[in-house]
Amino acid sequence: MKSKQWKQLVLAVIVLTVASYLFIFKEGKLVPTLADVPFVFWSGFLITVLVVFATFIGSKVFPFEDPKKQ
Repeated sequence: MKSKQWKQLVLAVIVLTVASYLFIFKEGKLVPTLADVPFVFWSGFLITVLVVFATFIGSKVFPFEDPKKQ
């Protein structure tokens, strides 16, 4: 069960990363703005927070186990 959840978490991070660079971060895309902050900044900040949160969840739910210690 954990293997399936791990694969889903990894897939979500990869899809989020690829989608952000292909579709969201286009050159010259400054509008819309949120509180006079350009689109690229606040969307990049949001995506970074989501990736860091997914990494945190992955490290807590699926901690690294060294196979050599077994």
